[in-house]
Amino acid sequence: MLSELTEHAIQSALTRYEELFSRGDVEAIVEDFTEDVRVRYGAHPPFAGKSQLRDLLRQRFARMRDYRLSKRLEFISAPRFASSWTGSWVDAESQMRMNVYGVELLTVRAGRFCEWSAAVTTWQAVEH
Repeated sequence: MLSELTEHAIQSALTRYEELFSRGDVEAIVEDFTEDVRVRYGAHPPFAGKSQLRDLLRQRFARMRDYRLSKRLEFISAPRFASSWTGSWVDAESQMRMNVYGVELLTVRAGRFCEWSAAVTTWQAVEH
């Protein structure tokens, strides 16, 4: 939960989410969203509701092994902020290493996320 939209508070939250996403801790992630959260995530159709967000995250994590994530604060314009992230994981089905880059815009209401919009691209990692 974000009690204030300061650079320090948001950066602390992003560091926490790096850890939660790397562990695949769906319940701890969705805890910070409102019940009526509106979500636009990648190629998924837009939806509303914490239970649908929980389902989306469970589906994502079921396909990922060894997920590593790094988030970066891009800007703050209360009640919103934007961050970008890079990550990698091993695809559970193909065993291929995958990479991701995303940009997200989050809107905060009463300390919780009420909107989450994210543009995401993934690709197979190139071995060097």
